[in-house]
Amino acid sequence: MLEYYYGIQHEDRFENLFGEYFIGKSENTTSLKNSYYTLTFNFSAIETDKIDNIRTSFIKSLMNGINQFKLDYDLLTNVELDQIASENTATGVLHQFFAKLKQRGFTGKIYLLIDEYDHFTNELFSFNPDHFKEIVSRNGWVRKFYEVVKIYMGEGLIDRFFATGVTPVTLDSMTSGFNVAANISLEENFHQMSGFTEAEVRAMIENTIYEPKQFDVDKVVNQMRLWYNGSRFSPKSEIKLYNPQMVVSFLSKFSEKFEFPDSMADINVTSDYKKISNILRFLSKEDSDEIISTVIEEEKISELLTVQFNFELPFTRVEAISLLYFNGLLTIENAELGIYNFVIPNYVIKQMYWEYFKFLFTTEKQIKYDNTQIMYSILEILQEDKIDKLLLSMQSIMKTLSNRDMENFSEKHLKIIFMTMMMGTNVYFVKSEHETQSGYVDLILKRTGLNPGKSDILIELKYLKQRDMKNFAEIKQKGIEQASRYRDSLNNEEGANFKAFVVIYFNKSQFECIEV
Repeated sequence: MLEYYYGIQHEDRFENLFGEYFIGKSENTTSLKNSYYTLTFNFSAIETDKIDNIRTSFIKSLMNGINQFKLDYDLLTNVELDQIASENTATGVLHQFFAKLKQRGFTGKIYLLIDEYDHFTNELFSFNPDHFKEIVSRNGWVRKFYEVVKIYMGEGLIDRFFATGVTPVTLDSMTSGFNVAANISLEENFHQMSGFTEAEVRAMIENTIYEPKQFDVDKVVNQMRLWYNGSRFSPKSEIKLYNPQMVVSFLSKFSEKFEFPDSMADINVTSDYKKISNILRFLSKEDSDEIISTVIEEEKISELLTVQFNFELPFTRVEAISLLYFNGLLTIENAELGIYNFVIPNYVIKQMYWEYFKFLFTTEKQIKYDNTQIMYSILEILQEDKIDKLLLSMQSIMKTLSNRDMENFSEKHLKIIFMTMMMGTNVYFVKSEHETQSGYVDLILKRTGLNPGKSDILIELKYLKQRDMKNFAEIKQKGIEQASRYRDSLNNEEGANFKAFVVIYFNKSQFECIEV
């Protein structure tokens, strides 16, 4: 958008592109519109699989931008392009480019746009932190590249600079080399650049795919809100944003037959749960486990937010949680006195955390999940309002636990196993410790828009060690009373129809289920 608004090559298209929008009205346009020569670099395609290819791929991306500059403005000859391309360093390419322009007496102003400036360095940071430090910090060639940008900003050839990326890791590692940039990520004025508001989602549906009597817009938006909404990138903003990638992916599928797709979660997002692992891998196992268990069990975590990464210092809990935030895996609920309260932004990301936790759980405990059996269990719940097969699936997993695992086993661990089994389904929203007027429910399965069934499910869990068996009848009765109160409270909610169960496990292989 910046390229089309500011680029002189698009001046004759300004009215067509922007005329009907606020920024295109004569009283709102700036005097700088269509006054810049735009130079655009896109670093999203830089190869990181082999270290030796990174520098060559980076230079190739630079030349792609310079070649487009030549096509847009015809200010360079093919011979000059060849001379620029003959340089074997990024700084050499950029120096040569600006030198050729100066030799031609170029007096215009350049707007430098860099898209995904941190994509390749984030890849390196995850898989090869030592090489990351080598190319970005100290005297690294990426740092030198941005120092050249700074030089030509000082000379006035580059008048403006705008870069997009996920994290502040790359540029913040080069503070002294590129201290002319401001990080606007947390500023309230720019908050809504990062996603769609609900009003925008509704307008998108109504103005693109909507056909009268084909579907209910309110129903669709209500479902989308649960799956995709919740991101906040400024503690001062009250507006929560929808994830753009998730929204566009969903609407693309939904528009085909006006039916909810089999999967509400974009596979490109949910399959990327190892991104969590890549961020936490630099911490001790104790610190990593603490972060994951807090986020999963409480669905929130509090910490400082760092916007200045220094990789000469130890990587701590603060940096890890900050990177989870910058990568969209946590979002801001609020902040007070510099302490940020982070939460999981939406249900799709919640599923990603549980996929990661399931990966850890199966790896550490050597547990195998029978996914086919679990799917039949979910089908039974949906069609018959029964949880018999689900409990048998749970039992088969429990039997694989060692006696050592069972020493400190509790209701908390029961809930975790149930959650890891159920979180992958698209027909139920799975919630733990859901608050009601009567207390907190251990586990609820709430129907999604993809669920044709009639009932929601409430499960109150009890785990009894041998010493507790003498109080079995009392514990059972207490569980029945709790489940009954929770069910009655939840059924006051609009559209709710909860079936309640009390499940009592005695040990690894025995349980009793009571429908309330």
